[in-house]
Amino acid sequence: MAKKHYLWIVAALVIAGGSYYWYAKTHPEVEAVRYKTVVVGKGNLITSVSGSGQAEAVSQVDLKPVVAGDAIDVISVYVKNEQAVKKGELIALLDNEDAQKTVRNAELGLESAKAKYTQAKRDFDHESINKLSLEGQRVSLEQSRNSLADAREKLNDYYIRAPFDGIVTGLSVEAGDSVSRSDVLASVITKDVQARVSINEIDAAQVKVGNKVTIKISALSDATITGKVAKIDTIGQTSQNVVSYDAEISFDNQNELLKPGMSVSASVITGAKQDVITVPNSAIRTRNGSNYVETLDDGTTPRQVPVEIGLTNNSETEITGGLDVGDIVVIQTINADASGTATSGGNSSGIRLPGLGGSRLGG
Repeated sequence: MAKKHYLWIVAALVIAGGSYYWYAKTHPEVEAVRYKTVVVGKGNLITSVSGSGQAEAVSQVDLKPVVAGDAIDVISVYVKNEQAVKKGELIALLDNEDAQKTVRNAELGLESAKAKYTQAKRDFDHESINKLSLEGQRVSLEQSRNSLADAREKLNDYYIRAPFDGIVTGLSVEAGDSVSRSDVLASVITKDVQARVSINEIDAAQVKVGNKVTIKISALSDATITGKVAKIDTIGQTSQNVVSYDAEISFDNQNELLKPGMSVSASVITGAKQDVITVPNSAIRTRNGSNYVETLDDGTTPRQVPVEIGLTNNSETEITGGLDVGDIVVIQTINADASGTATSGGNSSGIRLPGLGGSRLGG
């Protein structure tokens, strides 16, 4: 009797399960649709482009011999690498014996020309010579003066001096070395540094001299420097079919830890607006070349609203027409998965349609 009762129970369960399966197949539930939304507000919008490069000295001059000849000896070197120097300070002296002789000969030539011109003036006063002869002696005197000036200027070329206040670097010679006009004896760089960064051609079209810049320094993780675009090249450089333009960035303040050659990354501000209506980029949709958003006026059904846009960056877009502060716009539509659940993320809210619980989801 107990066995028969057990069989009846099993049969009832089988019938109940089959009925549920048939009902589920013929009466599917309506999938829940949720909308992630944001409330339209006002804020500040900044657009920027990025570039990378290196720090460099604001000014650098390579010091080379400018004297005639393929080889000339270095007589003395007066500085060391990394030494600070003042403008005009002597860095090295080259063998100038021949140049000194040229100066002495020019000085003698000038004295002789002076004497001849003085005598010519006396002879002219006594009518011993004509005016043309006197003028010839005057011209000869001026030529002698010019020759002496040229000789002294060439003599100065043997004295290698600092072109400005700075630091000596790359000093590669010592007394007794022989150098040519193509050799770099040393370089002088300024203490102040700037950045040179490369910007791709699309972004470079938006960059202008004077744009504000924020600089990050790879070697100095905690350091941030502000500055502005001082110059941007008019001719680009092509590498692997990619065109880029170099921009020089001057700093508002110098960081003593920043050295020439350090890697930097730059964020160049190309546009900025304050107190404007903005929405996340995910709210903007495009159809037939026109922009629109979806609003939830009644909290349930999306409605398409044409909008006009202004500035845009990687996350937000300025709305110049079509929306007001307080409007609710859709940034994502979420359909339930096979198990009837839906995911939600971000800081925006979600709304469940009525008939499916009517609950408001936290973002």
